[in-house]
Amino acid sequence: MLMRFDPFAELDRLTQSLWNMPRPRAWSMPVDAYRTEDRFWLLIDLPGVDPDTIDVQVEDSTLTVRVDRSWTLPEGAELVISERPHGTFVRQFFLGEGLDTDKIEAGYEHGVLTISIPVAEEAKPRKITVGSSEKVLTA
Repeated sequence: MLMRFDPFAELDRLTQSLWNMPRPRAWSMPVDAYRTEDRFWLLIDLPGVDPDTIDVQVEDSTLTVRVDRSWTLPEGAELVISERPHGTFVRQFFLGEGLDTDKIEAGYEHGVLTISIPVAEEAKPRKITVGSSEKVLTA
């Protein structure tokens, strides 16, 4: 259901290894994904993100999550260490067929964005009743 692709990751890795410099740790959006009987669930860690900066969009079979994580140094403060990444971050998920993208829901609590994607009615498993001997099918 989900795929992640970063075309520049390998190029960055090679460049860093050529210069033998430590590579700064990139901020990512770690995800847990699972399916219940009638929904897919995505739980995305977004610590320190203002909920008003979270943008979730779906177009065709692509779900895009865009967030802005900003921080401003207080006036008169001297920066000693800055390891927490800031800026705009994007993650895309390619959704399989059989999902009802018109009914996607999202919520954000305690630094976790939860996205619920319903399985389309026609894609849900259904039980087929086998007829008795009085109801014989012929080809």
